[in-house]
Amino acid sequence: MTDTLITLVPSILTAIGVWVSLNSEVAKLKGRVYRLESDHHELKAMLKECVEGIHELKLLLAKKGI
Repeated sequence: MTDTLITLVPSILTAIGVWVSLNSEVAKLKGRVYRLESDHHELKAMLKECVEGIHELKLLLAKKGI
């Protein structure tokens, strides 16, 4: 029984260490995904604003006959 316990304890501790490490990596990746999604929405808003500005410029140029 003692021999089995001695061989299982390091394996269990290693498994716990791997689990903690993976959880920390998943947390980092979740943060990165959240940030990228946030940046994506900001970029979309800026592009929409640029397109609206281009349409205004087209209208002004059309009014001046250029």
